[in-house]
Amino acid sequence: MTYVATRLRANQTGGAEVDLVFESARLVFSRWQIQCKNTARVALDDVAKEVGLTHFLKSNAIVIVTTGEIGAEARRYANRIMADTNLAVVMLDGRDLASISHSPARIVRAFEREARHAMNLKKLVGKEYEA
Repeated sequence: MTYVATRLRANQTGGAEVDLVFESARLVFSRWQIQCKNTARVALDDVAKEVGLTHFLKSNAIVIVTTGEIGAEARRYANRIMADTNLAVVMLDGRDLASISHSPARIVRAFEREARHAMNLKKLVGKEYEA
């Protein structure tokens, strides 16, 4: 992935702030927006703000990183967004950060876990999708 911007604001985000933006042109173009939170809990509103910013940034993926925990409502909302749209919402909490701090390669496992979760939410169902 290629770094694009840090603390992107102003007209590109409708006045809100995104901590980091990365892009990739491997196989297909993708844009990732990353929000870092040094808070005890990520709430539904935190996730909803990031979802809203995808329109301005034309992002495909949202990564929310927190030193605390991800609230249940925030997770449910992210799951609904992933099930109903093309967006992926990756959530890393304080436990993930501690694990990654101990062994940096564990970040790959955390992202793979989140990718499998999104894939399960986005499964195509029904006879019209059967092989």
